Amino acid sequence: METIASVENLGDLASSVDSCCQGAADCVAETSVELEKLAGSADANLSSATRALEEARGEVARLQQRIDSLLQSLDSADDQSRDDISNDLSDAQADLDQANGVLAQCEERHEKAANAARKAGELRERFLQASRTAMNRLAGLEQDCVARLNRACEALERYAAEHPTSATAMFNNWINWKPGGSDLVSPRTLADRLHPSPPLLQKMAEYEAERDPHFRTKLEEYGKKWSTAGSLGERKHLLTQARINLSGEFSERIVKAAFRPLGDVSTQCRTYFDDGRYTKTDLMVRNLRAPVVLGRGDRAFAPKGGSLALEVKAGKADYLYAQGNHMEFQAGGHRSANASATICTADIHDMSEDAERGLRDRMRDAGSPMLAMLPRKSDIDHAIYEAIVYGIGKGKA
Repeated sequence: METIASVENLGDLASSVDSCCQGAADCVAETSVELEKLAGSADANLSSATRALEEARGEVARLQQRIDSLLQSLDSADDQSRDDISNDLSDAQADLDQANGVLAQCEERHEKAANAARKAGELRERFLQASRTAMNRLAGLEQDCVARLNRACEALERYAAEHPTSATAMFNNWINWKPGGSDLVSPRTLADRLHPSPPLLQKMAEYEAERDPHFRTKLEEYGKKWSTAGSLGERKHLLTQARINLSGEFSERIVKAAFRPLGDVSTQCRTYFDDGRYTKTDLMVRNLRAPVVLGRGDRAFAPKGGSLALEVKAGKADYLYAQGNHMEFQAGGHRSANASATICTADIHDMSEDAERGLRDRMRDAGSPMLAMLPRKSDIDHAIYEAIVYGIGKGKA
């Protein structure tokens, strides 16, 4: 059975081939026009050279006839007339010599023009033949891609229908969720999107690895190190580094995938402040396909067609609390959006009641309320661990 990511990769490939076909067709059309112009120009040049050649030949013939006529007159002329005819004959001969020179130039020009016209025609025909062959190959490749994509989609849908409670089927429903257009996207819906179960988190890691070679390489590198680690201490250190370096990135990927059906998602958008400093916003969701409510209070609603600014924080309670000042600063980059939030792991609930309330109040005042909708950091860490030890990174020594 094809995986969800492999089906999407096939979809991307089919789209790329379709785009290539369209681009190639446009290029062929543009080049054909230019070759037509080239051939037309060569033909026009040949026609002009042909006319000049005919005129030069006509002038040579006319002068030759004049000379022949003068020679005939010379035989029967008296002495005085012979002198005049000789002078005319000399002038006519000079004109003929000049006309022959012009004729030679015209013949050379005509030969070059004929060769140029022939080559332009041959070039046009070779291009058209080659382009037809290439376009046929591209069309065949596109048909093959679409056929394989259809078969992969059918296999995936059949498996999901036969195993509706499997992690694959549930993840397929999660990743392919679509908003209802004019229906309001509620905080409950967002919480369901942002809090996938542990089995879905593992599927998410596999999905991201198959969709993004850079993320896969990171997991495989940790897998190699795990396989070659010489002691339990080395493996513990390795997992600590993986949690530090990958769990935050994986959390951002979860949020990005959760919001992708809602609009156009971009990452790490910079906002510059008057004092020259700047901040990078983890995710901007623009051109919303449905109205969204993030929660209660100000800056919690974005209309259809509007935008969201989102920060992602994954960590234990002490980490989240320590990030307070930095999160307030980052909130300054969210003001251009209709609504904004700082989405964090559920570990915020491990703070004391006063600490949690204080942090939430600070972020609400900063204009980017805290939404504890992500799974716990330990669940995210475990998904990374599973991917490194038993999944993507397994056996990569």
